[in-house]
Amino acid sequence: MATIKDVAKKAGVSVSTASYALNDIPHVHPETRKRVKRVAAEINYHPNASARNLKTKRTNNIGVFVYGFGGPVFSEVLEGINHVLHRHGFNILVSSGRSSSIMLKEKQVDAAIIFDSSFDPDVILQYAKTSPVVLLDTYIKGKNIYPSVIDNDLLVQQLIRQMINQGYQSFVFVAGPKDAFNNQERFKGYSKALQEANLNNLHYFQGDFTTPSGYQAGKQIAKMKPLPDFVYCANDEMALGVMEALREANIAIPAKIGVAGFDGTYLQNPYIQPSLTTIRINHYQWGETSALFLIDALQKKLSPKGLSKPVGEIMIKEST
Repeated sequence: MATIKDVAKKAGVSVSTASYALNDIPHVHPETRKRVKRVAAEINYHPNASARNLKTKRTNNIGVFVYGFGGPVFSEVLEGINHVLHRHGFNILVSSGRSSSIMLKEKQVDAAIIFDSSFDPDVILQYAKTSPVVLLDTYIKGKNIYPSVIDNDLLVQQLIRQMINQGYQSFVFVAGPKDAFNNQERFKGYSKALQEANLNNLHYFQGDFTTPSGYQAGKQIAKMKPLPDFVYCANDEMALGVMEALREANIAIPAKIGVAGFDGTYLQNPYIQPSLTTIRINHYQWGETSALFLIDALQKKLSPKGLSKPVGEIMIKEST
């Protein structure tokens, strides 16, 4: 098995220079760094990760912690993150639930991107004392913590205003998990728009951001007397479930009830009929931007503008 001494000898440098070059530590001439890495590849040398971590105090791992793996939102965000991290030579470790907290407590990653509003804030605050954390669509204030929050409140408020202007008067809200920050903000925007128009019929059905929960809410909505004019769902997954339940009950969309969601994940899907009115977020780009910012944070090269938030766009389609 090749050793770092073999690399140094063949590259014509000292062992320490070879180590610095392989670990991308500054003060090594770019040509020397290239030569050392080329030799390492030629003789199939791979540095011992444990030894390297002891010396550099870095794992080269970035943790991405989510509250679930279902649905297209997480996959799009993860693809964007992975594309950037891979390009910059970092490993991505994706986890959810209890194992995520353990990884932070044990410092198994150099930095973290957290897309989980149920994550224990105390664990995040403790970890962030020494390492950067990007929070997606949730907010905690603290050192080394950088939130990137969608304008959930404002965007939903604008969409509901448009629906009221179109003539809708009786509204229903299908909610995601109660403790989800984005769900709370979306309901806040929904409520504001109705209150502005003196519409206080705040019918509320509890879901969990999944299509089956939307379907169950849709079955209950179909039994309402009288039927509401409009169903707003806190995400597209639940909106699809609601639409399926209404179709089964022979309730025409949008002739009898309008339906809208949030995320924009099914806009290009020709099999969704009628096409769903929604608020589109570029989740892939959000993942890329977050990962680039986190790398800058690790390298102490942060922009004074901070981490940008994703831009949302209201997309009026056939379901309204």
